[in-house]
Amino acid sequence: MPDTVDRHWLWAAFSEDSALLYGCLIHKADPWAAIAESDKLSSTSLGEQRIQIVQNLVNTAKSQQIIDALGGQSVIDLTDMGGPTFKFGSSRRRLLDGFGRTAQSSTTYASLRIPELSDAEWRTAFDFLKSTIGIDFRRASDRIGAFDIFDSPKIESSEMLIDLDIDRENNLEATNYPDSVIIRHRRIGSSAVNVQLQLKLSGDWVFSRLFVLSPGQELRFKAVPFDHYCMSVFDEAGSLAQFEEHSLFLRAGLNMSMLASVREVDDRLARSAQGLSSPLRDRASVVQTRSTRRSLIGVNNVPFDVYQAQMRALIKRLVPPIGSDRWFPRGVAHEVNVISYLNTLLDGARVNAGVLVDPFFGVDTLKRVIARLESVDVALTVVTSLRGIDPETNQQNEDLISKLRQALDELRSDRVPNASHRLQVINLVDGSDQAFHDRYLLLNPHEGEKEVYLLSNSLNRSAGVWPFCISKLDPAAAHDAALYIDGLTHGRDISSSTQPTITFQWPSNDKR
Repeated sequence: MPDTVDRHWLWAAFSEDSALLYGCLIHKADPWAAIAESDKLSSTSLGEQRIQIVQNLVNTAKSQQIIDALGGQSVIDLTDMGGPTFKFGSSRRRLLDGFGRTAQSSTTYASLRIPELSDAEWRTAFDFLKSTIGIDFRRASDRIGAFDIFDSPKIESSEMLIDLDIDRENNLEATNYPDSVIIRHRRIGSSAVNVQLQLKLSGDWVFSRLFVLSPGQELRFKAVPFDHYCMSVFDEAGSLAQFEEHSLFLRAGLNMSMLASVREVDDRLARSAQGLSSPLRDRASVVQTRSTRRSLIGVNNVPFDVYQAQMRALIKRLVPPIGSDRWFPRGVAHEVNVISYLNTLLDGARVNAGVLVDPFFGVDTLKRVIARLESVDVALTVVTSLRGIDPETNQQNEDLISKLRQALDELRSDRVPNASHRLQVINLVDGSDQAFHDRYLLLNPHEGEKEVYLLSNSLNRSAGVWPFCISKLDPAAAHDAALYIDGLTHGRDISSSTQPTITFQWPSNDKR
């Protein structure tokens, strides 16, 4: 006989030092739910670290005790279940999907500590969580290190109230967008419900309507062409009972590749890769050539889609957002535009600090660029790699550092506040060689993660001799680049490409 007493599923995963990876309390587990003793406390490996998992079916009294502790002391004590005590700093009420429920009223509590994992271990953890509890944390980043409490469902059965199917006025025209909808009430003997249906096409809302459906009723109607729908179902009391939002899979690209000849390459790279693993050796020395043909099946673009895409591209080009990639043609006017854009990026209203990595930063760049920076609130560090060659003339010049120090002192002695008052300059060399090659700009925003921009050439003549491009790195690449840049500011090359030493630091006492 199934247990008729309400039971609630509690699940939590945490690191060996008791940092929360994710946890949840799901009210009203199915009557037949059971957890084996061996599964109540388990663990899994993520690589070098292991994750502990504790789970159990708890009664209503224990569930309420957890909720009260979260609301009062912002803690969850799972020591009686073999787990640790978690502390939380903030919470938010919201509607969440998961565990067989859609748009369930829930509260998310953000823990004060999350596990310290390597990138590879994080990816393994996401795969484990998705396979174990069905949540894809790559799409639910604000639930990492959190504890979700799902309220008791308004409707006891997990079966959906409303079914929705899509159709076309002419079923044979599969190359057209769907334009018809079928909705049906699945519960015979229950109450009528209100259904709000909203449709989108190419990101625009194109349809919105409210329906009343009686139990067992099916409604077919023609709407408008659409590729995305949002359906909300409300019970008689006005409470949300079901929610669905999906984009339709209407177009797919098919690639057909025909393998051609195999080429073997014997060069310096292939010989250098001989000590690597077999897959890497093959990639370095064997080239499998191929010819690929691409076809697209599904819904065709209609003329308005083409027009809309062209106009959106026009606006993106004419009004690019702050922080987007920029291209500056060669010319004096564009040299000025580069500096204007740097002023936008280095605005004290959005960042508090930055690092410019430029091996040819010298007196000319100081006077040309730094003297024209407008924000005096940003702590800017410049890492350069001047040796005995003048970057402006490409001629031998042993006085580069002394002239740079003199120019820095003169700029700071100016009674008018300028960017030099929070400026630090560091010169790195690798013996007699340049300590690094690439040019970067790293920014520390007041909110959010560090931003890293790749500069196409040095700022000493940005857009003066060559066109100039500045490109923002994606978060994954920016994270790794930021570690490299931070190392340079401390005189280290974490890539082990060079062995840099600091030959000049201004101001010497680092009082900015």
